[in-house]
Amino acid sequence: MRAKSLDRECLEYSLRLAEIVRRTSEGCECALLSGGIDTTFTLASLGWRAAGVRAFTVDLGGEDLRYARSASEKLGLSLVILKPGARALLNAVKWATVELSTIDPVEVAADTVHYISLTAARSWGCSCVLSGDGGDELFIGYQFLLERGEREVEEWLREMASGGAWLPTVYIGERLGLRVLAPLYTWEARRLALETPLECLKGPGVGKWILRLYLDLAGLRDIAWRKKTPVTEGSGSLKMLAELLGNVSPDPGRVESVLGFKPPSRLHRALATLLLDHPEAIPPKGPPDPCPVCGRPTRRGFCRFCGAYFRGGRLSIHMA
Repeated sequence: MRAKSLDRECLEYSLRLAEIVRRTSEGCECALLSGGIDTTFTLASLGWRAAGVRAFTVDLGGEDLRYARSASEKLGLSLVILKPGARALLNAVKWATVELSTIDPVEVAADTVHYISLTAARSWGCSCVLSGDGGDELFIGYQFLLERGEREVEEWLREMASGGAWLPTVYIGERLGLRVLAPLYTWEARRLALETPLECLKGPGVGKWILRLYLDLAGLRDIAWRKKTPVTEGSGSLKMLAELLGNVSPDPGRVESVLGFKPPSRLHRALATLLLDHPEAIPPKGPPDPCPVCGRPTRRGFCRFCGAYFRGGRLSIHMA
């Protein structure tokens, strides 16, 4: 059992982070809201200023909508629920695959949600959109970090705090001509993450402990203690992707010839067909650290093109 005195200390870091987010979010009138820890913490940090913020959530059949509605009711947000049809979904999937140069089903499913949200925000006239990007990287939101030793986690945090995180919503916003702000990844937030004791980041094995403590304090208990759910699962986008591309029958010979390797799953092959007419979006093989699956460059054991992740002699990749 954790000592109450430790959580009181952790709460001080929560309050400091909330103040950083509140101050650096000045002027943003719109936000992405999945109902998860990061996006809800960002909006809860605004205090009374959250009332009237227009928040966008994508409903593709997952459980995130329930939490997004709960957050919007308690914070006084104006919630826009986006439920695109098949044609809009396919256009979003094509955009994500080509513009981000990837056939990783998990990446495409996540970025499809971001693209739908941000194009909607742009159409609503938003000048600035708040995002929860950076929360997982700085405040130990990934399960594999909870399983690593102290030294490895500290090394990870130092690299992330130096600016090494991938912020997909910020990148997609730039491609769309829309300003996206990630207040959980400002230089002040990165510095605070390095100052925060690991016990206040990991908590009792759930991660993002200081964010959860603040949400609990703010009366958002249902979200504070929800199980971490990736946007691909919470929105339902990964299941949607499998259904949307279920009838695609790519020519395996042509796909392998163009890509230079055999895609490891049906979804990889289906996404690869979307790149056949866009060879400029296919990254060349080669160093540094070529991927053992597709031969493309990797970083920290992760391949952005096919989604393979390997560490400690173990390889994992989405198979569907």
